[in-house]
Amino acid sequence: MRTGQKRLIRLIDVYRMIAFVARRQYGKTTAFSNIALKKMMKTKDHTVIFGSAKLNLSREIVRKEAATIEKGIASITKKLADGQFLIHDQDNGKLFDSLTHDDFAELFEAQRLEFRYYHDRTSYSRTKVVALRPNAVGETGDLMADEVGRINNWKETWEAIEPIVAANPEFRLLLCTTIPPDDTHYAFDQLAPPPGTIFTPNKNGNLYESAQGVTVYQMSAEDAYADGIPLYDLKTGRPMSPAEHRAASHDKDAHDRNYGCIWLRGGSAAVPTMILLEAMYRGTQPKTECIYCEDELPDNWYDHFTGGPVGIGGDPATTESAKSNPFGIVITERVNGLFIARVILSFKSSDPAKPKAVLKAIALKTKPLAAALDASSERYWCAEVQKELSPICPVILVVNSEKTEYLGVSMNYKTYLGNLAVDNLSESICALPDHEQVQKDFRLVRRFKGGFDNKLDSASGRHGDLFDGFKLSLHALINGTGEVYAAAVNTRPDNNTETIDLNRMIMNSEDLPDDDLPTRYIHGA
Repeated sequence: MRTGQKRLIRLIDVYRMIAFVARRQYGKTTAFSNIALKKMMKTKDHTVIFGSAKLNLSREIVRKEAATIEKGIASITKKLADGQFLIHDQDNGKLFDSLTHDDFAELFEAQRLEFRYYHDRTSYSRTKVVALRPNAVGETGDLMADEVGRINNWKETWEAIEPIVAANPEFRLLLCTTIPPDDTHYAFDQLAPPPGTIFTPNKNGNLYESAQGVTVYQMSAEDAYADGIPLYDLKTGRPMSPAEHRAASHDKDAHDRNYGCIWLRGGSAAVPTMILLEAMYRGTQPKTECIYCEDELPDNWYDHFTGGPVGIGGDPATTESAKSNPFGIVITERVNGLFIARVILSFKSSDPAKPKAVLKAIALKTKPLAAALDASSERYWCAEVQKELSPICPVILVVNSEKTEYLGVSMNYKTYLGNLAVDNLSESICALPDHEQVQKDFRLVRRFKGGFDNKLDSASGRHGDLFDGFKLSLHALINGTGEVYAAAVNTRPDNNTETIDLNRMIMNSEDLPDDDLPTRYIHGA
């Protein structure tokens, strides 16, 4: 048996409930049949229920499933030193030493397929194969649920089967699936890893706990490859690494689900490729030039600005490990109705002073209408930046989960700003730097349940951070005009009884020389 199959057999003894998420054709059913037989041999008068999602498919698929079960049993029975493993059709009173594929398929479809292991003449344990649906699982015992991600009504089925195992501490529940293509499927809520979880290839697989508290054992193609199990080229049959196999695949999302075991949120990228390429091409043209830079701003970063209104967007991150999220800063200028992302900067730093200094330098040079920062996970740092930049420009702090209203419709800021960016890109009024990293980052953003979610690039740590910076820069441009007002302030030194607005513009900043103070500060935004 493969390393992952052996480990699963051990894990089922440790955890009452565990899910097995594995790449396609890894041998999940073979592992299931071994686990079932082991439990049957150890425990008298015990029932193992094997629920399959494939019963409702075509007869040919049922034959293939039956053939897999038959092959698994045949290989195991050769190892039995004592006893006899027989197949019994209880309704017709028949006892078989072997069955044909058609025999298996017929019994499977009729839900009369049952495997028995006799401990003596009167005592046996059994594995019963049933259709996995709410009204089909009525008996008690260990439960194995196969391909739960392909069961349309899995939530209702789960509600029906969970009490079976909950009723007896000796019972075990084993779920199995590849990643479903529909991110609204209940398996996503139940089994997906917490956001930001990063796995490294491991021949023993990876064990994690889902957001719902389910223990999940994952064996991806990368894990299997570390155990010496390759994939094979469809044309030549030569062994391939998962990376080579993915590069040759026309459907990268399907490959990521079926082989990479990646829980893709959303069925499609939020920004279509052609629209993204068009915006990047526009960023190479005269008067709409854009640049992408990493780690620091180049000396000539301001050369292409024309004096139009500027908005700064930032998606903060204060770590610098190889796979951590980068800090994305986007400086967008509005020129003749176009939103031109003049500069997109990506860098990693664990020193919170560095991004503050970068933002301050940008604000002093561009004198923006506003800067908008994603304060969802870095609230305290963003509040400090807001305080330090307040003499220069308004700073808008955005929390993705908070609600806003647009044209009478309530939505959270993540959805509103995501639509703001995508809609303007789709209207062909945006320009972006023509750079591979920009394209990769923007394509990580997915449509998800009417909103947006960012896919993680585990290799680089990117998480749609540049896209988020861009949408925030648009938000700063559109909402950073604020409201201008003047108020009389008592300046007589002998009169300190009047209330002074402590939120007014700081006129004598210790941090800024007088000639560096902005001439276009807008108060009250």
